[in-house]
Amino acid sequence: MAITKDRLARDMTVHKAMRMGFDEALVALREAIADLTDEQFQGYHVPGRHNMATIVMHCLQQVDDFNGNLQVKRGISGPVREWHYLPCEERFGLWGLPEEKLPKPGQPFPTVAEALEMLDTMHRVVLENMDAISEEEFVTTPLDRWPRLCDIFFRSTYHIHTHIRQLWLIRGHLGLAKWPEQHFA
Repeated sequence: MAITKDRLARDMTVHKAMRMGFDEALVALREAIADLTDEQFQGYHVPGRHNMATIVMHCLQQVDDFNGNLQVKRGISGPVREWHYLPCEERFGLWGLPEEKLPKPGQPFPTVAEALEMLDTMHRVVLENMDAISEEEFVTTPLDRWPRLCDIFFRSTYHIHTHIRQLWLIRGHLGLAKWPEQHFA
């Protein structure tokens, strides 16, 4: 959703601002991959760097992890892993993995259509969970190692934006850096 004139600053809360920012991050992630071919998405185009499929799955797995913890915090029973919407693959965790466990050329990766379906699912589910949280709960309730629920959304939104930049750098390397209409000022 694009920011519109009806979103006045005087009516803004932390909850509304984070919901808007998180929504925009997922829209931008979608825009970065929606027009790619599977070969462009899955290919290793920059030596020594991850492919776009790995970057997107890394982002979505992190969003899914935060969402699973959020659902448990909201009182939806069951172990956290049971409440994830996406299959968890260690290789997409990336952080601190030894070289032999990182994604490699020749391994299977999701198609663009599969990634978009996962992204759309996470987009819908996380916004629904955010909508079920009050402003007070959002800014005061701790979650695991996070001081407040809003902190996981700050972290997740910034994390997604960091990787969107990488996706657009790879697109530029491929000569595909035409910006979506939404981003023209």
